[in-house]
Amino acid sequence: MTHTAELARRACGGASALIVCLSAVAVLVAGCGTSSTITSGPDPVKCLVSLTAPPIIDAGGGTGMLAVRTNPECTWTATSGAPWISLSPGSGQGNASVELRVTPNDGSAQRDGNINVNGEQIRVSQRAPCRFEIAPATHTMTTTGGSGRVTVSTLSDCAWAATTDVGWISLIAPLSGSGNGTVSFTVAANSGQARTGNVVIAGQRSTVTQAAVVPPTPPPGPPPSCTFTISPTSQNVGGSGGTGAVAVSSQAGCAWTATSSASWITVTSGPTGTGSGSVAFTVGANAGPARTGSLTIAGRTFTVSQAALCTYGLSKTGETVRANEGSASVDVTTTSACAWTATSNSSWLIIQSGSGGTGNGQVSYNIRENTGGARIGSLTVAGHLFRVEQDGR
Repeated sequence: MTHTAELARRACGGASALIVCLSAVAVLVAGCGTSSTITSGPDPVKCLVSLTAPPIIDAGGGTGMLAVRTNPECTWTATSGAPWISLSPGSGQGNASVELRVTPNDGSAQRDGNINVNGEQIRVSQRAPCRFEIAPATHTMTTTGGSGRVTVSTLSDCAWAATTDVGWISLIAPLSGSGNGTVSFTVAANSGQARTGNVVIAGQRSTVTQAAVVPPTPPPGPPPSCTFTISPTSQNVGGSGGTGAVAVSSQAGCAWTATSSASWITVTSGPTGTGSGSVAFTVGANAGPARTGSLTIAGRTFTVSQAALCTYGLSKTGETVRANEGSASVDVTTTSACAWTATSNSSWLIIQSGSGGTGNGQVSYNIRENTGGARIGSLTVAGHLFRVEQDGR
C-alpha cells in the first residue's frame, strides 16, 4: 500500500471504511504530477430552509416572530433588506425563531421589506398609518331642518365609525365602514335659538349650524336689567387636549355671546344665547410648554390652563441577564405632572415595584431562573418596549 493510500485508510478508520467515509478527507491522488482535494459536508439539499413570516405589522411598529425551519445540523444566517426591520438573532443552527423589530411607519402607504435566510427570501409587510379626511367641513341649515351628507377619504383597510354629539342630528345607516365612504344625516326643525352640532367621523368633525327662529318683535318697553354669572370659571386640561362646558345664568331676554381669545380653544356650541344657557368648547393638543388661554362668556372670563404634552424616556432599552434568578431595574424620566405605568409581557418577568407613577421614577423587576434554552421577554414601561434577554442553561 502506498503512503497516500495508507493516510486515507487511517483517516477513514481502516480499509473497510475507506469507501463509505463521510468525514471531509483530503486525499492526494498520485500520478501525472498533479493532486486534488475531495471535501464532503452537509448535503445542501438537506439544508434547505423554510420560512414563515409574522402577520402584517401595525403602522405603529412593534415586534414579530419569523419562524426558521431546517435540519438540526444546518446553520443559517438571516439578514434584513429594509432599514426599518432589525433581526435578533442574526444567525443560528436548526429550527429557530427570529425576532423582528419594526419601527413606526410614518409614510402614506403600506411598505414591504424582504428577509433573506441562506438565500431564501420572505416578505414582511407593515400597514400605513390611517389618516382620515372628511368633506365638507361645515353645513348651514335653515330653521325647517333638512338633510346632508359627509364623505370620508382614507386607505382601504382603515376602519371608521360615525356619531353625532347632539340629539337633533340623526345619522342614517350605515354608520361605519373601511376605506372611502359616505355618511348621510337629517336635521330636525329648530323652534328656538341658533344651534351648532357635529357629525364626528374617525375623530374628524363636520359642523352643522342651524339658524334660529326669529321671534316676533316685542312691544316697546323698558330694557331688562341683565346680570350674568358663569359656572365654573376655570378648567385644567391635559396636554392631549379635551372638552368642557360652562353654564350661563341670566334673566330671560338677556342676550350674551361667547368668544375665544386663543386659537387652540374653540367654541363648539352656544356662541350666542339669551337668558340662561350653556357653552361647550374643545381644547387642541399641546405640542409645547404649558399654556393658559381664556373664553369671554357673557362678559365674564373663563380661564383654561393646559399642561405640556407628556414625553417619556428610559435609562436603557433592554437588559441581558444570566440563567439564574435575579433582579434588575430601569429608570423612567418625564415631567413632574406626567403619569405612566409599567406591565410585564412575559410570565418569567415579575414587576416588584414601580408599576406606575407620576414624573420621574424607577421600575424594579425580578427574573425567574431559566432551566431551558436562551429566551427573550419584555416589559412595557411608560409606553416603551423594554427587552430582556436571558441566557439558557
